Amino acid sequence: MASTTSSLVRRMSLMEFLAIDEDETGPKCELEYGELIELMRPTFEHNELILSLSGILLPHIRTNNLGRLSQDIIVVLDEDRDLAYAPDLVFVATEHLHRIREGRVYGAPDLVVEVLSPSTASRDHLTKLDAYLKAGVPWYWIVDTTGPGIEEYSATDGGYLRTATVESNDIFQPNIFPDLNIELAALIS
Repeated sequence: MASTTSSLVRRMSLMEFLAIDEDETGPKCELEYGELIELMRPTFEHNELILSLSGILLPHIRTNNLGRLSQDIIVVLDEDRDLAYAPDLVFVATEHLHRIREGRVYGAPDLVVEVLSPSTASRDHLTKLDAYLKAGVPWYWIVDTTGPGIEEYSATDGGYLRTATVESNDIFQPNIFPDLNIELAALIS
C-alpha cells in the first residue's frame, strides 16, 4: 500500500466516504473507523508488481471459474464501524459474488493482497491484518519487495496463522489456489 500523506484527522461516515469522487491525481483514500486516511499514489514499480501478480492470478481464476479478481477497489469491511479499505488486490470466490455491488465489495473478500511500502509496513502488518481478520477475510497476503517476498496468512479461530513465508527466489504455492505455482523472481526483481 502507498504511504500516507497527512497527519490531519478528518472524521466522516461511510456514506460520506463513498460519495467522495476520487480522481487519478489526488490522494488515494481509505476510511478507518470513521477516520479518512489519505495515501500517496503508488509508485510505478508498486503498480507493475500488482499488474504482474494479476497477470498470473486472473487467467487461473477465470479458467477454473473460481470467482473475480480486482485491484484498488473499495472494500467495505464493516458498514457499522465505518471501515473501508482499497487493497492492492482482492479476490472474491464464486459463492460470494453477491458481495460485489455498486462497483465495490461489501463484506469480506476471500483473499486480500497488500504490497508493502516502507511507510505502510507497520499498518499493513498490524492494523490492517487485525481489521481483515475481524471482518472475516480468510486469506491475506503481504508482498514485500525488499524481502521476504510473500507472507501468506490464513484465518483461524485464534487469529491469523502465517502458513507460508516465501523468499523472493522461491516458488509460491498459495493454499487458496493449490494448483497454482507463482515464481516470485518474476514478480519481485
